[in-house]
Amino acid sequence: MRLAFVNPNLAHDYDADTPFEAALPGSESAQVYLALALARRGHDVALFTGTTKRTGRLRGLDQARWQGVLPGAWDAIFVTSAPETVPELRAAHADAPIFAWAHNVFVPGSGEDAALRALAHPRDRILCVSAWHKANFTGYGVDAARIAVLRNAIGPAFENLFAPGDSVVAAKARPARAAFASVPYKGLKQALAFFKDLRAARSDATLDLFSSFDFYPDNNFFRHQPSWRILAHEARNQPGVVSHGNVPQAELARALKAAVLLFYPNVAAETASIATMEAMAAGCVVVTTALGALPETTGEFGILAPVIEGKIDPQAYVSASVAILDAFSAGNPALDARLRAQVDWVNATYRWDVRAAEAETLIGETR
Repeated sequence: MRLAFVNPNLAHDYDADTPFEAALPGSESAQVYLALALARRGHDVALFTGTTKRTGRLRGLDQARWQGVLPGAWDAIFVTSAPETVPELRAAHADAPIFAWAHNVFVPGSGEDAALRALAHPRDRILCVSAWHKANFTGYGVDAARIAVLRNAIGPAFENLFAPGDSVVAAKARPARAAFASVPYKGLKQALAFFKDLRAARSDATLDLFSSFDFYPDNNFFRHQPSWRILAHEARNQPGVVSHGNVPQAELARALKAAVLLFYPNVAAETASIATMEAMAAGCVVVTTALGALPETTGEFGILAPVIEGKIDPQAYVSASVAILDAFSAGNPALDARLRAQVDWVNATYRWDVRAAEAETLIGETR
């Protein structure tokens, strides 16, 4: 099949090489990884983004800067986070299924709301990334028949970090390290506050922060908020906290492989957390919250603190984290068995080659 992947945000300059060389947000990384996985399955795949650096053939994909139109005929078109682009594409490509690939929660009354509700052609689909995400959309009256679910997956750098049968705990650094590896608005303020309590109980613990808005395009709303600059300053000056910013996937995979905890007191409803999936693949115990799709994403392996009226109980969250660090220090074999099962489950469940096969099925169902 001939497949097109489109991100019409020209302020976001990335291509098929970018996620292998530098940090890239989750939805853009997902777009590239799925396109690559489909190309490996023998499809003719093209990627249209805001790229200015490299065009032509890259990693088996045709790569070009988005010009507002798609040249030629396509068997399916995937549009990332821009449903307002679909009607124009539909008019030009009457026979192709078009997937409006959503990654964020539904925002009623927004321009995106109107664009999503306008997708009425029989071959148009909204593509959600979890069952919770779909329920979020249908809860606002979006027709469930117009929605398909295609989950996210881990980047290639996180696949098979541990050989079969190897101890996961043996790869962890001592003294114990925790990590926060998501965008700041998803709980960095809480992570810094809770880590003070954690460090009071475990003075040898370190928190590595892989968090910044700097990998977003310049027209991103969050990137220019003053509150983020203040929080980043606090992080750089808090004892036991090491700020790394955004780093390439290979570097992040090495760091998380050495960490014991994903210290993620999330306060924003996740539609499907790639950061959590990748931390699980790296053998981190995920201590997070039950918001959004996080219970769905972590399966039976996450430790999920309840959120009541928008607040997390600090004592419950910190106590759970301390218990994991104590088990790690004591060499509890149950911890290693738990993490080995988790790593195997993630590598079997959250891979882009699995998603590519599922995408083929979705295309077939809509043609």
